[in-house]
Amino acid sequence: MGELKKRIIAGVCLAPAIVLIFYFLPSLLFFIFVVIIAILATIEVLKIAMVKERVLISFLVLCSSFPLYLKSYEVYVMWAILSVLIYLVLRVFLIRSYKQGLYGDIVRGIVVLIFSEIFIMLPMTYFYFLKEINKYLPFIVLFSIWASDITAYFFGKGFGRRPLAPHISPKKTVEGLIGAIIGSMIILGLSGSITGLGLMESIFVGGLMGILGQMGDMFESTGKRLCEVKDSSGLIPGHGGILDRIDSFIFTTPFLYHYIAGIRF
Repeated sequence: MGELKKRIIAGVCLAPAIVLIFYFLPSLLFFIFVVIIAILATIEVLKIAMVKERVLISFLVLCSSFPLYLKSYEVYVMWAILSVLIYLVLRVFLIRSYKQGLYGDIVRGIVVLIFSEIFIMLPMTYFYFLKEINKYLPFIVLFSIWASDITAYFFGKGFGRRPLAPHISPKKTVEGLIGAIIGSMIILGLSGSITGLGLMESIFVGGLMGILGQMGDMFESTGKRLCEVKDSSGLIPGHGGILDRIDSFIFTTPFLYHYIAGIRF
């Protein structure tokens, strides 16, 4: 079966389930759901980075979700710093491993820990923050990214001539990026009644969402290139792993939340 068919079948099967979860789950259960997704993505990062202390780091990343749920950002920042210290102390003094490459293992563990707390857990919890403002706002992020991916694919296939960043993501083209921007613009342009934005402002925000979504994808691709892997995992046929599916939210969810919240409050 071709990759495109796999992508379509997996998308058709998963999209309705995701929409139902986003709509029907009450706030607390929805927060738990996005945290679980973040932890699964963290486990994928740990595997591709070949970090050994997976349980410890996953637990530390999980702990970072508690101050986020309480919106205690000062505590979150302090925990992000403290968690590195905890990992370092446990790894160096309590976990007896003095084999060659120990220091490289410790550095990789610290990098993955910081990355997972800031670029996985934090963006995913912004879905919860958006839901608290308006239960439909998470859908706007979802649909804008889905539309962005679809239009980017077809623009890239049909018109793609100029490589966007060949050393990072060889298949991405400037034309595909334009398609991504247009797809997101359409969704945001149709969502003014939910966001409270005017038409031109909605289109402008949609354009930024399209760009940020692509930048998140390229950010993750850079990490995969560094680790010399194609996909974060093979969990979703035709789509790769959890991290491959949420990379477009790294910058888009915080951006939309703060843009909307800043205007409304």
